[in-house]
Order: sequence, then structure tokens, then C-alpha cells
Amino acid sequence: MIRRLAILLCALLLSPCFLAAHALTLTDQNFVVHYNEPEEALAKRTLDVLVTASKEFESSLPAGPEPITVVVCGTIQEFAQLARGYTMPNVLGLAFPERGLILLKSPELVREPADYRGTVRHELVHVLLARNVNMDNVPRWLNEGIAMVLSGEFRYESTARVAQMYLSGKTIDYRNLEYVFLAPGRELEFGDAYAQSLSMTRFLLRKLGEEEFWRMVHSLKTEPLSTALRTRLNMNEIEFYDAWVRSLWKFALVFSLVSGFSVFQLMALLTFAAYIRKRRRGQRLLREWETEEAEMYGDVTSDDAPDESEWMDEDDPSCPDYDDPRLR
Repeated sequence: MIRRLAILLCALLLSPCFLAAHALTLTDQNFVVHYNEPEEALAKRTLDVLVTASKEFESSLPAGPEPITVVVCGTIQEFAQLARGYTMPNVLGLAFPERGLILLKSPELVREPADYRGTVRHELVHVLLARNVNMDNVPRWLNEGIAMVLSGEFRYESTARVAQMYLSGKTIDYRNLEYVFLAPGRELEFGDAYAQSLSMTRFLLRKLGEEEFWRMVHSLKTEPLSTALRTRLNMNEIEFYDAWVRSLWKFALVFSLVSGFSVFQLMALLTFAAYIRKRRRGQRLLREWETEEAEMYGDVTSDDAPDESEWMDEDDPSCPDYDDPRLR
């Protein structure tokens, strides 16, 4: 349903009426940038970033023959009208990969200092991924993680944030990670999801190596991530997530030392984090056991229980005689 709505919105955005609202264009072999006159300098800068990035990504994510449409918005109202539900103050760009469309907001409209170049590269990667793999096989965390790895965004900040999440026992459970992206209520939680996605993707990249990582990414054109992980790492997605969590103690240690934590504070937090992880793992195992027992015994009723006479042999000397006065 969400994807159908996105495609419908893309069709509206690419209509002649919409494009007429942005009278000026810059073109390249792979891009068409729409803008209004006040944003001309920003549009030129945008095209330069896109052309350079597409050449850099060509070996891993080729752009293909169809041009990518980019719209540079000079006002908050214009961006809000086009972006609809994704209008949080710090959102600088938005991609509609199915139609090869990127919306960009002037960095002057963002309250905090913005990495405009990183945002342009990030949104471009979303479009390129959609042109090279089956997006139904790519979970949102990996989609965002790849975009951040290639764009070079949030390096130290994301590592520090993930370390804080680990130490406070607030890493996002794997099963909940996708839903945080689908319904980003609070910006802090949304930021945590991005930081965790980058960390998980970089962990996967380190385990596989760059060449095998990109072979795995392209395998998602025909197979789900669960199959790709099982083939290359002999893990399912939950096992991969658990391995990533176990690796975080090193980042937490560095963060704690840099931020001035005492050794006692660090050990206390690590102990608490280990307790939380074990408790969650135990709860998950209990749920799995309950499910297995329900599947195994779900059809057994009291009527199906064997009668006492079926399992007690009165002639068996080992069977107690309840008429024996010694048992009264």
C-alpha cells in the first residue's frame, strides 16, 4: 500500500503541471535538475555533486540509461507540498526510487548546519539501488546503511550514538527496526535508527570484505537477505544482529574513555547492557519454545489422554496394590 501511494505521488510530481512550477533546468547524460532562478547556483552545485558521485558509484551501482529527475526547492512550503509526510525540520532530501526522483531542500532552510553534498549523494544511492536490485529483498536498515556508507555521512556522530545506545541498553531490536523507519514519530528515535543502520552495514562490510559485500548486494536482485546471509556467513538475520550487538563493546569502550567515564562506571554499564541482552535473548527463547510446544501439543485434549488402565498393568508386580493395607 505504501509503495503504491509513493508511485502515485511520483506520477503527480512528474506531471507537466508540476514541472512547469520549476521553469529552469540543467541537464546531463544521467540527470535533469529542475529549479527556480533564485536557486540557480545551488542547482549547478547539485548537478556537479551528482555527476561526480555517479562516476564514483558506477562500478558498484551503475545508473542505467534512464535520466534521474532532481528538484531543488527554495522554500519550506514548496518542499512540504512535494514531500508530504516527510517534512521534519532537519529533512534535507527525499528520494522516490521507483520513479528515479529526488527532492532537495535548500540548506539555508535547515536550522542546524547541514551536509548538503552528503544528502545529495545519499538520495542518489537510494535511486541507484532501486535500479540494480529488487527492493523487496532489501530491508530498510540495509538500504539506509548503504546510502550512508557511500555518502560518507555521520561517521563519528553515528558511532558515538550507537555506543550510547549500547551502554544504556537501548539498541533497537531487529524486528522493530523496520517499523521505526516506516513510522518515524520522534526525530531522536529516527536518528537512532539511522545510526544503528550505518553501524550494522559497516559491520557486515567488514565481515564480508568490499568485493563480497557488493556481490551480496547484487544477489538481492533475485534472493532475500536471509538467503544471502545464510550462503555467505551461515547466519540468519537475527544471528547476524546478535553478532553485531556483541561487537559493540569495543566502540562503547572507546566512547567511554573519550567521554571521560571512569572504569567503574564503564564496567557497571557494560554489566547492565549484558544483563539486558541476556534477558531479551531469554525472552525470545521462551517465546520460541512456547510456539514449538503449541505446535507439538496443540491438538492434544483431555479426551486424548490415556486411561489409567491402559498404562497400569494390575498383574505387574512393580505396580502398587492400592488395596494393600500398608498403603492405607
